[in-house]
Amino acid sequence: MDNQPIPPMPTLRAFCAIAELGGFGRAAERLGTTQTAVSHQIAQMEGWIGGVLFERGRGGARLTAKGARLYPAVAEALRCLEEALRVARADAGRARVELSVTPEFSSQWLAPRLAGFVQRFPDIELALSIGYQTPDFSTGRTDLAIRLGGGGPGLVADPLTADDEFAVCAPSLVDCLPQRHAFLAAPCLTYDGVRHTALDWQRWFEQVVPEVSASGFADRMAVAVCFPTFADMLAACRRGEGFALVRTSLVGADLQAGSLVRAFVETQPSPFNYSLIYPRSALINPGIVAFRAWVLAEAAQPAA
Repeated sequence: MDNQPIPPMPTLRAFCAIAELGGFGRAAERLGTTQTAVSHQIAQMEGWIGGVLFERGRGGARLTAKGARLYPAVAEALRCLEEALRVARADAGRARVELSVTPEFSSQWLAPRLAGFVQRFPDIELALSIGYQTPDFSTGRTDLAIRLGGGGPGLVADPLTADDEFAVCAPSLVDCLPQRHAFLAAPCLTYDGVRHTALDWQRWFEQVVPEVSASGFADRMAVAVCFPTFADMLAACRRGEGFALVRTSLVGADLQAGSLVRAFVETQPSPFNYSLIYPRSALINPGIVAFRAWVLAEAAQPAA
């Protein structure tokens, strides 16, 4: 055999990500790294192979004939290795579940319920990774993820929510709203990570308050108030500082407690909902099976 070491795992994963996504930038986003790092990895791999693997262009990157011959074998080898490692970890009886979850869902939905999970399964260690980075199941550092939408090729996505979108405000504010054009009575609140919850004031206004013109919407957003996090935005909303656009699953406790109320009658079904996402091979781990059954049962409970 050639004594020269084969390309390392991160390089092989970068190669497969580019082949599957059609671009260096999109691959970097999936892998949680930079486009420069991905380009460097592929350059090293092409040097090792002795040929070009991708044709680069304005539209992205596509496999050359050499790359197309190589990709199926590399992808299958990585899949088999991942599954073998998962089997080995499950056989070792490791009572640990790695869950990747977004900050909003973690604080507003999951956290109030976690005590029940710990009480029922004291031997399972649930490790939370809270953030927006695309979950990477190939490294063994993520077993399950909770995200909006589906999970992508090769992944299972169990639906958790069936949300509506609506505006909320403090009870003190709703009592002061005028009969007409109530949405003009206070600022629209938003936050820096809003794209991750797909809560779009413009889309909401266009669909449920169509009389608001494009210029009228621009005027409304010109005086909008932005906060660092979803939790900060909700805290301001509870203080009566404006309207927050939310989804059902993120404000259930507030609505039940009366700290927030629906500001208007207008509501619409959300085009995106939260799902529990995982590779099918993850279900060989009894701890993962237990968490999946628990979270699906919690999600099936009727809203209070």
